[in-house]
Amino acid sequence: MGKRIVFWGLAVAVVASAVVAGAFFWFRGFSPDREEFPIRGIDVSHHQGKIDWPRVAADDVAFAIIKATEGGTHVDTLFATNLREARAAGLAVGAYHFFTFCRPGADQAKNFISVVPRGEPLLPPVVDIEFGGNCPQRPSPEQLNTELAAFLGPVETAFGKQAISI
Repeated sequence: MGKRIVFWGLAVAVVASAVVAGAFFWFRGFSPDREEFPIRGIDVSHHQGKIDWPRVAADDVAFAIIKATEGGTHVDTLFATNLREARAAGLAVGAYHFFTFCRPGADQAKNFISVVPRGEPLLPPVVDIEFGGNCPQRPSPEQLNTELAAFLGPVETAFGKQAISI
């Protein structure tokens, strides 16, 4: 009986390892259809660590959306470096803000506007709205729309472009 349990345990471990390895290599090689999506871009933050921007540019990436801020006070520690180095590698660049539900939209707009440079070529500002990894408070749709409008109004005015919400 004990040998049978060990055998099945090993069999399950081998199959699980094969599935994980197969998924890794399949997703690693996944690339959207170039006919449908000819222009490639990436979004990055400090979570990716030091980025080899010339290598990114050589991999047929045309643009980068770089995390600038989060909430009312957080500034991504690698924003300025990533912005400068991505631009130097020849990529079009833009900035994004991670919108939190714990701070008023107007406070978050001030944070973003104070960090992202104006007067340089930039793609439209982007606001990232995610429920995972966010404040435990969940706003109603009406509250979210109100706070998002309080963010978007000043940001779009400051940068002269309509923002992209993702």
